Amino acid sequence: SYHCEGVPEIQSVAQRTTKQILQFMEKLQEEGVPCPVASIGSTPSCSHPVPEMAKLHEVHPGNYIFYDVQQMMIGSCRLEDIAVRVLTRVIGHYPHRNQLLVDCGWTGLSLHSLGQLPTGYALVEGHPNLKLVGMTQEHGRIEPVAGKLDLTQFPLGSVLSLIPYHACATAAMHPAYYVHVKGQVVATWKPVRGW
Repeated sequence: SYHCEGVPEIQSVAQRTTKQILQFMEKLQEEGVPCPVASIGSTPSCSHPVPEMAKLHEVHPGNYIFYDVQQMMIGSCRLEDIAVRVLTRVIGHYPHRNQLLVDCGWTGLSLHSLGQLPTGYALVEGHPNLKLVGMTQEHGRIEPVAGKLDLTQFPLGSVLSLIPYHACATAAMHPAYYVHVKGQVVATWKPVRGW
């Protein structure tokens, strides 16, 4: 389902996957192999479930809790459904390169998109004209998609909000998640580590 484009394709994959799992489970049981639980897992399938999935015992989507740009692009969600952000500060101006330097690199975001998005490695929330063009371990370089960057709009210390391409990879980089409602932190979640 991760290679789908849109809801009809996602649901088609979910239907085929569910049918195959249930058939496999029946074959195991016919051979005397107990199979008490039938499950599938994919965020796209769970985002647009098909009726056949009601026959499963469980579903286990990995990305469903946050969503991300990748899920938006394949049709699992809309931009406003994405619940994860990485905040970064502007720490440098480079007018000769038409770039901002920010304090978020690949250890805070991940390189998963390989910079292939029209906006580079992530979306810069509220600034569709900005592109995260490169990252080192701790720093990122942001420039305009086109035209001259107005540095006065982004003073040193100002905060930008990045929407990651892949929330799983991004979430794995952080020891805590700050849950907020309208900018007020209401909870801190600690992720479980290890497999």
